[in-house]
Amino acid sequence: MLEFIVFVVMLLIPPVFALVIHAYLRHGNMNKRKKLIYYEVYLLIINLISYLIARLRGLPGFDHSNMTMTYKLKFLGCGIVEGFFVPFIVCLISEEQFTLGGLKRYTQRFLRDIVKYSGYAVESAKADLKSEVASSYLNWMWWLIEPFCMMLIYALIFGIVFKASEQYFPIFIFIGITMWSFFSRGVNGSIGIVRSSKGIISKVYLPKYILMLSKMFVNGFKMLVSFGIIFLMMVCGRVVPTWNILMIVPIILILFLFTFGVSIIMMHYGVYVNDLGYITGIVLRMLMYFTGTFYKVSKRVPAPFGEVLERYNPVAFLIASMRGCLLYGEFPDVKLLLLWGVLSIVLIALGAFTIYSNENAYVKVI
Repeated sequence: MLEFIVFVVMLLIPPVFALVIHAYLRHGNMNKRKKLIYYEVYLLIINLISYLIARLRGLPGFDHSNMTMTYKLKFLGCGIVEGFFVPFIVCLISEEQFTLGGLKRYTQRFLRDIVKYSGYAVESAKADLKSEVASSYLNWMWWLIEPFCMMLIYALIFGIVFKASEQYFPIFIFIGITMWSFFSRGVNGSIGIVRSSKGIISKVYLPKYILMLSKMFVNGFKMLVSFGIIFLMMVCGRVVPTWNILMIVPIILILFLFTFGVSIIMMHYGVYVNDLGYITGIVLRMLMYFTGTFYKVSKRVPAPFGEVLERYNPVAFLIASMRGCLLYGEFPDVKLLLLWGVLSIVLIALGAFTIYSNENAYVKVI
């Protein structure tokens, strides 16, 4: 019975994601009849694509009695990822308001604004960093002390109390804390950023995602400082590096893009939902334990859920990839790395499209 329920969920859930993205692109302007029609369309398209991918890889079709739980979970994960991409194609074909010309104009505007206002984002980030430590006695040393102390606390708890056995465990856990902190700070900080910047956006025009970009630069600088400590720990711990260490550049870049994409979407809803910060804090705390911040998800979570969770949770995958290339000489899964990179760009496109469509209303709301 449980296997059949998972099979039904595997088929029905991904089209829901696609319908949500479709409604998001239409700003929710869809009646119930249209939603039902488009759900049926996505049900057919997404499961057909997943089926064809499975058949090309020599895997079984839709006979649920011959499917393993691992296969069902991967089929579900593949369908959910497709749910982020397919709506763009469907909207281009079926929606008059959504055209290639309009998509091109939004893309050009976004790139032009990034170039035009990036100087402001950098200077604002510098000012925030200076003001953050201006009145503290140890000044910028807190950027080193805080993450290092957190690493010691979690290494003590998970290394001794829970007897974690991962090799180079202090560095292992520090990588997880560093990358998770960057993501969680970005998402948490995005909720109230428009309201807290009322004095700026009510006087001059500024694309609202530039405010988030400035905070990303601040958090990114702190993350790079933490990685400086990580490299020092690797030298002290006699970790032998390989050429795979060069993969940290694309991994950090994709983490930055993914965090930026999620953050600017959350930034929009933070303008209208005052309680969103509380909800986001709870969800992030739960996700922290499903991301492998303190352990390797694929080993600690029972199979096959651990492996699937590590591959289809972008932050968990990026953390595991970073640990692999830095500590164990492993080369990350390039296909999944590219997939999450493309998904990050899709999230940024959704966020920028939403902000451009609603930014005139933000001043009235706040």
